Order: sequence, then structure tokens, then C-alpha cells
Amino acid sequence: MTRVAVETGSRLHLGFTNLGRDLGRGFGSIGVAIDRPSTSVVVEESDTLEVHGEDREAVRAAVQRFCGVFAVEPRVRVTVRNAIPEHVGLGSGTQLALAVGAGLAAICRVDTDTAEIAAAVNRGRRSGIGVAAFAGGGFIVDAGVALAGADRSRVATVVWRHDMPADWCFVVAVPKGGEGLNSTREEKVFAALEPSVRVSEEVCRITQLQLMPALVERDLEAFGRALTAIDSRTGSYFAKVQGGLYSHAATEDLIALMLSEGAAGAGQSSWGPAVYGVVREPSARRLQERARDFLAARALGEAVFVCHGRNTPAQVEVRREEL
Repeated sequence: MTRVAVETGSRLHLGFTNLGRDLGRGFGSIGVAIDRPSTSVVVEESDTLEVHGEDREAVRAAVQRFCGVFAVEPRVRVTVRNAIPEHVGLGSGTQLALAVGAGLAAICRVDTDTAEIAAAVNRGRRSGIGVAAFAGGGFIVDAGVALAGADRSRVATVVWRHDMPADWCFVVAVPKGGEGLNSTREEKVFAALEPSVRVSEEVCRITQLQLMPALVERDLEAFGRALTAIDSRTGSYFAKVQGGLYSHAATEDLIALMLSEGAAGAGQSSWGPAVYGVVREPSARRLQERARDFLAARALGEAVFVCHGRNTPAQVEVRREEL
């Protein structure tokens, strides 16, 4: 009997480096793995497919895709013990699908890696942040996917990764009343938008000449300024489909609050409504309280938490017992 326990954290998607198609690649993203909230999945051998816990339809879809690609039988019991909240900008779908895929690979003794699992379960086709966060954690920059040729079906290619400093924190607030896009709606949004070489060039320059050096040099203030600049340019590009710079009516004011209360940088993660501010650890609790007061005063809940960058891969624990 084999039992596999998989646990993975969330991710913040911090912007796109490439919103054009003139260089033969689509997308290109910036993001960071964070240590909470987390998804925890247990996969065990069984006579038939059983699915328990949250997000059962998504789990079944991941199992069927994995088994179809790797030609194995879905004779497993999958239990979702804990799951990242869906469609709030924290990468729940990719982490769940990869956790299920990693568990199946161990149970079925499939010799594979995270990139192949991601391709099998149909993840990482636009952004590689979630896949790289699962595989190794850290701060990540990917170059998107090839639009033609042999590599067009692969997951996005990661071109840079760096550990996050232990004393830097993210304060993340998730206002009620907003919901990010699922994959189907996301595809329609990108199809409706015109590519922008100008925005891509601006974001690439900020990323390479400000954001990445600031992380290497552990300069939080410069890192935060670069994040905020990238976020505003990303928001302006998507304003047509978001109804403004951000997906939630309160986001712009919440970002302004975080910056005024000491965050070195702030922005919206992915399609939101999650908003992040980056600070040094001693300032995190105070900023958390201010953000929580902001949400509560507007009847937007109290979902605010402090997290750290996660510099390690998802945990996969395999136990094999002879019957």
C-alpha cells in the first residue's frame, strides 16, 4: 500500500513582462512563491477512483488528464485536506493540479518531473510562475511560451530564480465581493486585447534593471518601487477588461493605504482581488492591522494575512507499506 502526502504553498503573480507577439513568444511573467495559504493533498492506492474533500471536480479533471497522458489507471483515493481559496489571485488551480499529479506520479511509479506533470494536467501554458513555485519556490521570472515550433505545447520557460530574503514579508489582503478569472474567461480576455510592445518594453526594463538587481542587492525599497511600477503598467494594459486599473473597486485605495503605511511596494496579484504589500518583518503586523481596519470599515471582510517567500519546493512524502 502506498500513501503520498503533498503540501504546497501559494504564489503571487506580480505582472507580465511580455504582452506582445512580435518576438515569437507569448506572455512572460514575474511572481513569487509564498508559504501560505497552502494546499494539502493525500493520494492513496485504491480499487477505484475516489475523491474526497474540496474541489472534487478539479481533482477528477486533473486525475483524468494525468492518467490519459501517462497511460495509467486511476485506481487511487484522493483526499484534499486543505486548499488555497479559489479565484482570488493566489494560484489555487495550478497548485492543486500539480499536487494531485505529483501524488499520482509517485503512486503509479511514473518517472517524470514537474514540467511534464504541468503539461499533462494543462497548467503553465501562459504563466510559468505557479509551476516553478511548486518545483522550487523563490522569486521567479519566466519568458512565456513559444508561439510556434516544437516547444509550443510546453509550459512557460523559467529564465531566472532567486531566493527571497527571510526578513522580507508580504501582507496580503483579500477583499470580499471580488473574484478573479478562471482559465476559460482568461483566454477570452487575452483574445480581446491588442498586444502592446510599448508596455512590454517598459516592464522588461524595470524588471531587468531595477527589480532583479534590487533583490540580489537586498534593497527592499528599490524592489518595492519596481514592483509598484510594474503593477501600475500591468493594470493600465488590462483596464479595458477589468473596468479600471484593478478588478475590485477598493483595490486602488487599498494599495494607496499600504504604501502610505510603510509598504515598500504594493499591487494586485494576478486578476485579484488579492492585494499585496511588501515590508520588512518588524513592520508586517502593523500593516496587517491597518489593512484589516480598511476592509472592516467598508464591510469587505477581514481576510488579511502575513506570509514569507517560500524558497523550497512543494513537500512530497511517500510511504510504502508491504501488506
